[in-house]
Formats: sequence, C-alpha cells, structure tokens
Amino acid sequence: MAYPLTSETGNLTCSAASGDLLYLLGTSLRMTTDLATLNVSANEVEVTQATGSAVNMMERINGLRGATVDFSVIYPRSAPTAAMSALVQFATGYVQYVNAWTLDITWPEVDITSFTGVASTGWRTWMPGGMGSWGGSWTCKADNATALTMPSVGAAAAGTFKAFEDGVADDPTFAGNIGTPKLTQRIKLGDYSEVTYSYSGSGNLTQKAGTSFPGLLYAGTTATAITKPTWDINGDGTPDNTTVLTVATGRTYTFPAFWTKLSLSWKVDDVVRVSGTLRVAGSITAA
Repeated sequence: MAYPLTSETGNLTCSAASGDLLYLLGTSLRMTTDLATLNVSANEVEVTQATGSAVNMMERINGLRGATVDFSVIYPRSAPTAAMSALVQFATGYVQYVNAWTLDITWPEVDITSFTGVASTGWRTWMPGGMGSWGGSWTCKADNATALTMPSVGAAAAGTFKAFEDGVADDPTFAGNIGTPKLTQRIKLGDYSEVTYSYSGSGNLTQKAGTSFPGLLYAGTTATAITKPTWDINGDGTPDNTTVLTVATGRTYTFPAFWTKLSLSWKVDDVVRVSGTLRVAGSITAA
C-alpha cells in the first residue's frame, strides 16, 4: 500500500560537467531543511465555440508548460559560520555600526520557444538575457560623531562587501561601483536611530573566493566579474545544464536550468542566508 513521502533525502543538485550552477549547488551553497519549491504552470487558451445556442461555460485547452524552482540555502557549504566578520566599505557613504546587509543579483530570461516541425514536448524553452543587475541595502546605526550622507548624486563610487574574514591572504568578497538612491532613518525617543541605505550597482559586480571559503559562483582568489548564467554547455543552442530536484528516494525531477535570482542576506548573529530562483529551461522528466 502506498504511503505519503517524507523528504529527509531531498536535495537539489547539478549534474552538468561544468558551469556556474554546478559550482553554486555543488561547492558554494549548503542545502538546508526548507530546501526548494517547484512551480509548474501551463498556459490556458480559451476555445469556446459559438453555436447559435446558449453557451453556459467557457471551453479551454492547455498550452505549453513552464516552471521555476525557488530555493533557500546557506552560504558557504562547508563550515558555515556566523557572519560577524563581514564588512561593508563605501568611502563616499555612511557605514558606521552596520549590523545587516543584503546583495541581490538578478538576470533576465528570454523565451526562445520556436516551431520545430515535430511534435511538441509541451514545454517552453528559455535562455538567459543579455545583461543582469545587482543591488541591495545595508542597515546601521547613527552615531554622535559622523553625519549621515545623503543619497548619492552623479557617478557611482567603489563599494566593497566582505562576506567573511578568511585569514591573512584572501577574503571572499564582492565589489563594484554603487550609488545610494535611498536613505531611511528611524527616530524613536529613547532608542537608537536606525538607518538603512539602499544601493544600486553600476557596471560589473566582481566576486572572489577566500583562502578557505568558496566564492559564490566561481572558484579562485582573483576578482572575477559575474557574467551570464550557464545554460548551454555544448554550444548547440539547446539548454543542457542538467539539474536534479530530489523529493525523496526514487522521486526526482530532472531538467535543464539556469539561475535568474540570487539574494544573499547577512545579519550580525546569523549565518549567511541565500534565496534564489532557477528557471527551468526546457522539459521536466519526473520519476
């Protein structure tokens, strides 16, 4: 007799031979208990026929399917640690007593579904768009010695975001030019004054690994610009970055995918939390 599954053997992995998703899911991120949510939907097309008699209800057929996977994990995969040694540096802005900050990296997606001359798989096909974007926020406290800076005007300036302290040589770091278009300050009698700056990246965002901690998307202690997500490893124009979502032993979904959003969150007394979204780039095989 069948019984409900439990997902203690659940996992999210990439089985491709190379690429950023293989590194992200296999080296960088630690899969945790609230692992993933699979979202699948099909287009609906109304085909109600006029007959000259009363029509009581619409008629519909289903079109092509599409899917995404949302995941919630921890960075880094090995030896997760509280983020107390993180640091925000922005020479032209206020960064005193920072106790939380976020980094959001997004990449657009392009629907490349086209006629094939053969029976449809029933799924849309996707690839990453041309240019991504990044930004986030940091939260800090106003102090009695340093005036707050107003939202920036004009050209962006260099910002550096250290994920952790990682020894003498190299720390895992994100860096790029940023502007700060928004400032909010809370004033409450008898309490500290909390300040939040929102920032937007301008141009490349670089990342590098530390001496012992991995980078987010790539290995190596040399700063490397984050580029278009891997989706077509063999270059034939067909998504082949194979990903496997395991629900339980023997119950899996296998599909090509690429990331479209990575949101990282640092708090002074917590691990680094990461949420993200994968675009399923073609057909899903369910087992």
